Amino acid sequence: MSRSSLDLDRRGFLKAGAGGTLAAAVGGRTLLQQRAAADEDDVVDPEAGDELVKTVCTHCSVGCGIQMSVEEDAVVGQETWEDSPVNQGGLCSKGASLTQSVNSEQRLKKPLKLEGGEWTQMEWDEILEEITGRLDDIREETGPHSTMWVGSAKHSNEAAYLIRKLAAFYGTNNIDHQARICHSTTVEGIANVWGVGAMTNNSNDMRNVDVNLIIGHNPIESHPVAWQYFQEAQERGGKHIVAEPRYTKTAAASDDFYQFRSGTDVAFIYGLIYHIVENLEAHDEEFIESRVMVDTWEEFRDDVLPEYDLETVADICGISEEELMELAEELADAEVSCVEWAMGGTQHNNATGNVRAYAMLNLALGHAAQSGGGTPIFRGHDNVQGATDLGVDSSTLPGYYGLDEDAWEHWANVWTQTQSTSGEVSYDDLHNRFHDTELMEKNGFTVARWYEGVLDDEWEIYQPDPLRAAIFWGHGLASLTEYKKVKRAVNELDFIVNVDVFPNQVAELAEDDTDVYMLPVCTNVEEAGSVTNTGRQVQWRSQAIEPRHDSRTDWELMCDFAERLGFGEHFDYDEVEDVTREWNLGTRSVGYVGQTPERLKAHQQNSEVFSAEDIQAEVDEDHELHGEYYGLPWPCWHEDHPGTPILYDDSLHPSEGGMDFRANWWDEDDPDVDPEDQLRDPYEPDWWDGEIEGVPQYPMFSTVLPDPENPAAATIPIEGAFDEDTSVADVAQQLDDEGYDVELDIYEEFDNPQPDAPWGRGRARMKAWNLTDEIPVHREPAVTPRPDLVEDFPCNERVEDHWRVELDNAGVQQDNIDAIDELVEVGDVDPLVLTSGRQVEHKGAGAVTRSTKGTASRAPMMYLEIHPDVAAEIDVEEGDWIVVTTPHAEMLVQARPTGRVASDHAFAPYHWSGILEGERVMDSVPNGMEPLVIGESINCGTAPAYDRETQMQETKTTLCNIRVANDDEIPELSDRQIRWQEQRMDRNKR
Repeated sequence: MSRSSLDLDRRGFLKAGAGGTLAAAVGGRTLLQQRAAADEDDVVDPEAGDELVKTVCTHCSVGCGIQMSVEEDAVVGQETWEDSPVNQGGLCSKGASLTQSVNSEQRLKKPLKLEGGEWTQMEWDEILEEITGRLDDIREETGPHSTMWVGSAKHSNEAAYLIRKLAAFYGTNNIDHQARICHSTTVEGIANVWGVGAMTNNSNDMRNVDVNLIIGHNPIESHPVAWQYFQEAQERGGKHIVAEPRYTKTAAASDDFYQFRSGTDVAFIYGLIYHIVENLEAHDEEFIESRVMVDTWEEFRDDVLPEYDLETVADICGISEEELMELAEELADAEVSCVEWAMGGTQHNNATGNVRAYAMLNLALGHAAQSGGGTPIFRGHDNVQGATDLGVDSSTLPGYYGLDEDAWEHWANVWTQTQSTSGEVSYDDLHNRFHDTELMEKNGFTVARWYEGVLDDEWEIYQPDPLRAAIFWGHGLASLTEYKKVKRAVNELDFIVNVDVFPNQVAELAEDDTDVYMLPVCTNVEEAGSVTNTGRQVQWRSQAIEPRHDSRTDWELMCDFAERLGFGEHFDYDEVEDVTREWNLGTRSVGYVGQTPERLKAHQQNSEVFSAEDIQAEVDEDHELHGEYYGLPWPCWHEDHPGTPILYDDSLHPSEGGMDFRANWWDEDDPDVDPEDQLRDPYEPDWWDGEIEGVPQYPMFSTVLPDPENPAAATIPIEGAFDEDTSVADVAQQLDDEGYDVELDIYEEFDNPQPDAPWGRGRARMKAWNLTDEIPVHREPAVTPRPDLVEDFPCNERVEDHWRVELDNAGVQQDNIDAIDELVEVGDVDPLVLTSGRQVEHKGAGAVTRSTKGTASRAPMMYLEIHPDVAAEIDVEEGDWIVVTTPHAEMLVQARPTGRVASDHAFAPYHWSGILEGERVMDSVPNGMEPLVIGESINCGTAPAYDRETQMQETKTTLCNIRVANDDEIPELSDRQIRWQEQRMDRNKR
């Protein structure tokens, strides 16, 4: 429904709720003292310490600056960092509770081993010798591919880089992290439209939007501090329009709202493009002709778009034609618009298609590649962007280099040339660490379906042996779908290692006869390193205190693992900054080059000189930071480059952060591909006297290394790209003269001297011939409320080897084709579309926030949002226990009646664990380390379908029915949790 049709009383109530969320998001010292603690006696005084240490919040990807108050090597409070350009002092309830997280009694304090149902405390040397000895045994007996390594979006850039390097030297590509199940489809989809899969701008730039289409994102709850910039856009006359299945708090604070069925994003977007192109003729033909591959646009316009007329889309999406036209016209009338999304758009079986469609809408309007435009994609965890960029991924090495021989050759060269370690390694040396060439160049298991490699029963696996051991280093298992299978897999492994601050779900799921190792690592407050926020800005975290208890830093523990596994000479760093310098040397592909430790620390120490308006330093020309953008957002091509605030913005000189779409589609080995079709038209920018031409990527820009003593230095291709008197052909010749193997004839025609980014000057594309759906199409959810649409819009067909396991979305869809009819028999209402999402107080699988009093007490209930009419039908009120049945599980949660969901939808947060299908599963958690609040994991019942291109899980759309729980079904909660729930419900009533 459009917002204009909403009931005014309901809208007013929900807007008040949204305002309350904001009040908790943007306070200063008062917020920290009053909001961070649940009770008055928990209030900490930020002035109690004798030192304030600058760091970055460890929760979401906004990257808020914060100062920890330290006394006698203990965090005693926290203070706002008022001149941080990212958040200007604002913090949400999670960030405001950071002191409590660091000081939580629920933390792991000593290395522990679960054996025979008992936890035994061990010394570090003893437990590491045992773990690495067993890893060596597996390597000898079956091979390194029999292990699974799961890193973390909570790691610093340095630790993320090291765990990928660690897996490489151990000899496996079975290495992954949270990005697989939050934004892998963003990376794949957007990279296949215009170059790289990242946010095109930054949070601060949201103040410049004219019209912002928010689809699949609820920033007031998921990224609340960033909302201050959304509010500023509204004050300047900009509009935010929410299109969602659920009336979120963001919808309440926005200017318009359109409600459509979950899982129909491609059709919804195509309906908007159809009206813009066919009826309004408001698409930007000049932009398309100059900067988009015209043949891909014409094929999309002529062959695909006519299938998505307004009547068809209205039927698929459950929205009226008039509403589609209204929204399309709003976007078409905008001076510039953007399309913003998060996990609501990415967690579907067709999500790569979703995000490509979002970008295609942006291209059709000509609103890409400029301030206030593009795709401001909001990532989840604090360093999910950096961990992805630095290779914690089963399909690539750091920097998206892939897994082929050239990629391994490059990193072997880096790991030999680096001054940060003493080791030397060749491609052959690395090859010998793997089982064979096939596995060395083959995608590994993903975190989304790693358990299939253990169970080896329902699906065939595509490696020689099952998984025998798993190392989970900062990853909560409750965020995974098919959660009952996860539990089975945990207990069928030879052993599992949990390296974390809190016990997390490994301890909850383990049974008495399972071998579990718990290794305590410190919080990010207790170690130094860098972190990349959602806007590609890299910030330095200073270490506030020494690691608490007997915990260790991630990066030092990874180096210890490497030493004990026999390749310590490649991990003998003297300090964490040495790791930064190593990825400066090697990660040239996306420009993680110029963000040296020295520059990052200078930005932290001089944050007051950077404008919150455009994140640029406001200093005189002779100042060392002149021209630089805060956090040196990547690509930052060399030690003097200012960073890139807006991707693909051709209105800036390349030396000031300007660029074009990446010339990424040219395959020099394909005779049918004409590079001229993929290079942009010439144009005359204000910063250049004459024409700038389309050119390919500069040869070898991502593999030629500088003198290793200066890892951030420009190389021949990078220096030549920026040189106004040098052409692509000149660079190719210089490389040839230096002895590099360059095919000169490919580049000889590009002999126009001009400044460029090393990516060249290419075109975006509407058709990706390397993907299964070359042009996105609508595909029904695997568990759909519209089985009548499946024949025309089926899921993708079966794939034999999909990250080492079979994928059969179409089979799952057919198995569940009658789900809506079958669910009628197991509940008391008509079946509902079940979707999931975030709570403002919790993060990820909730291990930190549910163990922190300030957040646990503010959100102590796992709930299912249902429409008041549905609640009335079964006579339940807030807090009443209900049974939620899906085709995959039967779960017990508490009801939350609200007008935020439509009468045919239901919503649940995904941060919970400790209850599994109604049963409390806390017996194996070490005594005294149980989370403060527990609840059912909704991922026990979500759909077992996955994105065809990335293996992203489908958590946003399934079907359920509900009934009132019987008294004997209600799980046991602690008195403390019940008290907090009663207090919260009393406050809500008031």
